Amino acid sequence: MDWLSNPIVQGAIAGAIAAASVDLSAFRAWKRWNDILSYDWRVATFRWFQGAVLGALGVAGVGAVLGG
Repeated sequence: MDWLSNPIVQGAIAGAIAAASVDLSAFRAWKRWNDILSYDWRVATFRWFQGAVLGALGVAGVGAVLGG
């Protein structure tokens, strides 16, 4: 699991987690199993993907500025 030490991968993971935290309040409001089915997973997973991409790009950009 050497790839986990890559700062870009770490940034992507951090970004995805930050984006997923937006959905945490929705998850806490669920009262029954059917709430899982009615949740708009397409929007949520797209938001998580965007967070991962922005996190990776942010780390890559910071590395380029600090390293260059």
